[in-house]
Amino acid sequence: MPLPESPLNVSIGTARFLTIEQAMCRQVDAAIDALEAGDFDVALTLAGAAEGMIERKGLHMFGELKSSPKALERFTKAQWISILNIERDWLKHGGQPSMEIACSSAAFMIARAASKIENWSPRMVEFKIWLLANLDRL
Repeated sequence: MPLPESPLNVSIGTARFLTIEQAMCRQVDAAIDALEAGDFDVALTLAGAAEGMIERKGLHMFGELKSSPKALERFTKAQWISILNIERDWLKHGGQPSMEIACSSAAFMIARAASKIENWSPRMVEFKIWLLANLDRL
């Protein structure tokens, strides 16, 4: 059986040069688009990849979360980090046969990634406005 003609329109042989910050911004922007479309797994994966692209000194969301004194009263640091990354790690490595990925998990992963970026895109600013307006509902 012959394959149907491909509907994809991809310019083969082209490339895109990116800095790390540009790549992170593109991933976070795409994660926000996926969040808005209800594709929470895609949003979480893209944001998790962006967050992991650089080590950032100073204040950023994941750095503050993993050092939470209240959480560290209940869990070891390794257990707490595992809890913070449970969906990201499952999407990356698999494990149990299924997992529910909530809007809130994807949104907070996007916030974690964005907190490591110096120069935000307009899409990230829109996301911040939405997140702050909806924190109580997530």
